[in-house]
Amino acid sequence: MTVHYELPTTADFAALAGPHHPAITVYASTSPVVSERERAEVAVKSAFDEAIEQVKASGASTAELEALRRARDGIIADQELWAGLARSLAIFVAPDFTEVFVLPNQLDDALHVGSHFTLGQLLRAPSQDQEAYAVAVSANEWALWHATPTDRAAQMPTDPTLPKNADEAANREAGDAGTRRVGGHGDRGASEDDRRASTLDIYAKRVADAVKQELQLHDPGDRVPLFVFAAEPTLSQFIERARNHRRVVPVPGAPDRLGAAEIDEAVRHQLAALNISEAETALHGLAEGSAGRVERDLAAIGRLAADGAVETLWFDFTTSVNGTLDQESGAIEFATGNGEGDALHDGTHAGDLLPQLALLVIAKGGKVVTVRSDDLDGNVWSGPAMAELRFALA
Repeated sequence: MTVHYELPTTADFAALAGPHHPAITVYASTSPVVSERERAEVAVKSAFDEAIEQVKASGASTAELEALRRARDGIIADQELWAGLARSLAIFVAPDFTEVFVLPNQLDDALHVGSHFTLGQLLRAPSQDQEAYAVAVSANEWALWHATPTDRAAQMPTDPTLPKNADEAANREAGDAGTRRVGGHGDRGASEDDRRASTLDIYAKRVADAVKQELQLHDPGDRVPLFVFAAEPTLSQFIERARNHRRVVPVPGAPDRLGAAEIDEAVRHQLAALNISEAETALHGLAEGSAGRVERDLAAIGRLAADGAVETLWFDFTTSVNGTLDQESGAIEFATGNGEGDALHDGTHAGDLLPQLALLVIAKGGKVVTVRSDDLDGNVWSGPAMAELRFALA
C-alpha cells in the first residue's frame, strides 16, 4: 500500500488509469479533528464491505476477494494514516494494487466498483486552487495565515515591529515602530467616534501595507488568492488599500478567536466558492466571445484533444460516461446504453471517459477544470463536458 500526502502527479494518474478489474474506488470526507476520526474509519470500512459484496456478486474469484479484503484490512489497520487525516481520502484498490491519497479539499462521499478506477474527483485536487493566504483583522489583533495544497492553514511569522492592534497602530508614527503619537491640536475638536474611526482606518491601512509587503516575498507573481476576515469598517478599509493584481476576497464577520482549524475550514470553503465563481465567469466569457472555439461533443473533443487542440476542458466530475479512448487518435467507443454500461458491445471493459479525456488534455499541455453541473448557470453550461479550443474550427 502506498499513501500519498502530496497532490496526485501525472505519474500517479498514469498508474491509476486503464483496466484494474475488479477495481474499487472509495472517496470519503474526513477531518483533521481527532474526534472525527472514528466516523471516517467506520464510513470507509462500510463502503469497502459494500464494494466487496458487489464484486462477489459479479462473479469474482475467491483469490480476488481475499486480495481485496486484505487491502481493506490493511487500510483500516494503518494507524499512521488515520492519525494524519486532512479533509478527504481517495482510495483505489484492486488485487495487488492499493493507493491512498490524503487530500486537503472536500470531496463527496462516493463508492464505485468496476473494471476501472473512477478518477473524476481525484482530478479536482490538482485542477483547482488549493492554496490561499488569509489575514484575520480585528481591533484587538491581526494574523496572517497560509494554507497549502498539502498542509492545514498555519500562521505566518510577521515583522515584530509592526503594530499588533488598533490602539498600537494609532500610537505609532508611520514607518517608526517605537515612536508613540501624542494628542495634537487637531484632535481636540474630534468626537470619540471620529477618533475611533480614524484609528481603525490607520490600523487597516498599516496592516494592509504589511500584508502586501509580506506576500510579495512569498508570492511575487500574485498567483495565490488572499481572503480577508474582518468586520466593517475595517474590512472595507483593508480591501481599499490592499487591492492590486492579487485576487483579494472579503470574508465579512468578526475573526476574533479563530484558531488554525477554524481558519483552515473557512479557507477551504472560500476556495471552493472562488473556484466555482471563476469557472462560471470563464464559461460566460467563452459563450459570449469565442464563437467557433467551443466544442461539446465528446467524440469530437477526443479527436481534438489528441491533436493538442484543446486549451481548456471543463467536465462534470459527478457524471460518468463510460467507454474507451484511444490515446493516440482520440477515437472514442461508447459503452452499451449510450455510455451507461460497463462494457462495449463486444464485452471489452469500459471506464469513465471524462477523466480519460482530461488526462489526454493535460498530456497535450491543456488545462482541466472540474465542475458540478448543479453549481453552474444552465444558460452557459451544457455538460457533461465543454472544451475551449486553441483556435476556431474552420
